[in-house]
Amino acid sequence: MPERYVESLKLSQAKRYADAAAILEPFYIAGPVGMDWHWNFAMYQLACDEALAGRREKAMNALIASQARGGSVSAKQLATDANLASLHDDPRFTQIVDAARNGERLWAREPGQGLPFAPNLSEEAKIAGLSTVWSEARFNFAFFDRQPDLDWNQTYLDFLPTVRATASTEEYYRVLMRFAALLKDGHTNVYPPEPLRDAFYGGPGLHTQLVENAIVVTAVDDPALLAQRWRVGDALLAIDGEDIRHYAEREIGPYQSSSTPQDLQVRTFDYALLTGRAGSRFHVTVKNAEGKREERVLTRLTLQDQSKLKKNGASFKMRPDGIAVLTIDEFEDSEGAKALLTNLPRVNSSRGLVIDVRANGGGSTPVDLLQMLAREPIRGPMMRTRSYSAADRARGVLPGWTDAAPFEVPADPAHHIDVPVAVLTSARTFSAAEDFVALFNAMHRGITVGEATAGSTGQPLFFQLPGGGSARICTRNDRTPDGTVFEGIGLRPAIPVSNTIESIRRGKDKVLERAAGALLAAK
Repeated sequence: MPERYVESLKLSQAKRYADAAAILEPFYIAGPVGMDWHWNFAMYQLACDEALAGRREKAMNALIASQARGGSVSAKQLATDANLASLHDDPRFTQIVDAARNGERLWAREPGQGLPFAPNLSEEAKIAGLSTVWSEARFNFAFFDRQPDLDWNQTYLDFLPTVRATASTEEYYRVLMRFAALLKDGHTNVYPPEPLRDAFYGGPGLHTQLVENAIVVTAVDDPALLAQRWRVGDALLAIDGEDIRHYAEREIGPYQSSSTPQDLQVRTFDYALLTGRAGSRFHVTVKNAEGKREERVLTRLTLQDQSKLKKNGASFKMRPDGIAVLTIDEFEDSEGAKALLTNLPRVNSSRGLVIDVRANGGGSTPVDLLQMLAREPIRGPMMRTRSYSAADRARGVLPGWTDAAPFEVPADPAHHIDVPVAVLTSARTFSAAEDFVALFNAMHRGITVGEATAGSTGQPLFFQLPGGGSARICTRNDRTPDGTVFEGIGLRPAIPVSNTIESIRRGKDKVLERAAGALLAAK
């Protein structure tokens, strides 16, 4: 988005407001994913362009979108920005300015939302939070059809006594997590308050994965663990004496909001298996590469200490066989597209390009990256959301659906990739990364190699909960441009390949090698 945003700014400065708005409108239709502040600022610019082009209703819609999740600009800027002068007599504009002045999210006040953190919230506050999650899902959740046996109203009643019985805010938020997980959607989650996050998300500096029915160490980030004989390929057998699969099923799985079996597997055995209270120690029974059992101790680090060990982002390299490899671990920014632009001459003189999004947890749909791959304009995903009318409900009419017009991604002939392309996928390919894979498939631009994606995308509605926690509910049902459903299923690769315990221990990436071989054969 940043490059297109700059392009729209140039047109706006040239007073070509309608043309500037046309560039940003596809991003408005697509919506943000997660806390995408680039999107918020772009929507504010779109509101200014639409207002200056004389399209007041479109301007107001864009301004509401920009400010709805906490605001991209201050109340003072809103009130004094001459570009928005034509909106000043609209009552909604006054509401937007007031919300910004009071530090509130637009029309998002929930029961108990303003209650500060306390070690143990009142019973009334706990019930208010449960009620908020229930009601937001009841009216906005996009996938009740995937859970035909779930009686959401009865589930709410069943959880009321459990919520009342919690003895601390920490215990309460664990209950809320289990409640939200029953909706079985990766974009529908409950998050604990800031003071409790280290109690939930503390973890050691290594990564695990379920491979060939064994839980294997796939990376060791903390140098201290290397000194303690931890190695890639170590198999974890037990935690504190309990079989690790039983431990995961009891302590981890029920709290994971996931859309598919492969998504649940990743969340349980990759992301959350070793998490807990920062500073706590636990015993692990390990079988090393030589088959020897060992007893080891791990200590969970704070989130701040974990962040110091992370190496996410985008990287580019050329293999000796002439294959270019672009690895992108997130789409929160445009670093992947920038890396590709920087190395465009090398890519177009290569024997093929591999784009690795196996560990990409999403962000915003990477329009800039797609433009460089496209040979012609690409039709975006099909999107629908629930529609509700109070008057219809009074007449006994059930809520229906509203379909959004698909946006179009134009090709970028000035920065075009001219070589064969392969995209690597896994169950950790999630959200905007799945949108990327779906559109890559739709343009018939190359092959996908690896494992099925997570099967979870869409626009979540964020809201606050008592005590400073938060939650989100997925509000949008997305399908591929041709209407194929992949939510709750995942996108399956053209060439299925998985790494094995042996390949992990030897440092051999079977998925990458299979993709490189296919590209060399195609060239």
